[in-house]
Amino acid sequence: MKKIVLLTCILIIPFLIFSQGTVKKKDTASRGNIYLDISTGLSVPMGYFARDDVKFGGSGFATPGFLGQINLDWMGKHSTGFAIQYTFQRNSLKSSVKNDTLTGMYKSLGSEPWTNHYLMAGLVYLHFIHNVYVEGRALIGVIFSSSPIFNTVDPKTYAYSTNTGVGLAIGVQFGAGYKISNRMSLKGSVEYLLGTPKIHHQYGAQLIGIDPVTGKFLYSAPLNVETKRTVSSLLLKVGIVVKLSK
Repeated sequence: MKKIVLLTCILIIPFLIFSQGTVKKKDTASRGNIYLDISTGLSVPMGYFARDDVKFGGSGFATPGFLGQINLDWMGKHSTGFAIQYTFQRNSLKSSVKNDTLTGMYKSLGSEPWTNHYLMAGLVYLHFIHNVYVEGRALIGVIFSSSPIFNTVDPKTYAYSTNTGVGLAIGVQFGAGYKISNRMSLKGSVEYLLGTPKIHHQYGAQLIGIDPVTGKFLYSAPLNVETKRTVSSLLLKVGIVVKLSK
């Protein structure tokens, strides 16, 4: 009987050690950890953002460009957590439209690029399988956008104003990585990013003449200029992930 008990203990002890090690490894990889994710890559315009029809009011005339991105992930239970993300995106305008003039403007578009800044937050899924991990994020936030398309012209002085478009932004991404040390991993990911920036600029009433009967000055109605675009892109990224917590 003693031999059976001893044999049973010998068989159970390695299993208990392995189980505790597995739990510890899982906790180390997910629960309570903070990860810093730095990526760069290619920004491929899609849909109206890439359209080059000057007569269509939603065209963005964008060409493939580049991006830089920073994520900060706080992980909770079951490989899920909360993520904050900042993305910088730069896409040049197509050279074929640089000499074209849009309705309401008095000079050509030129060659200034799209520059977009996204600040977003949402849910993150991050799951380690030994040295390999998979990730996914669903984010929502705001886009701040600069483009020649958002320039406006004073109808009296013809002075140009550069404006920043602001709007809602959403992003969905998937990726995978490989852990090269206890604190650092290499990764690749794909993200679909959508923003709806717009501007609203108002110019005051302009003097247009004098009433011949009353002698009073006549003014035009205030001019409201509103421009909106849909910025949709596929982001192809590579980067590094650093675990900040112990």
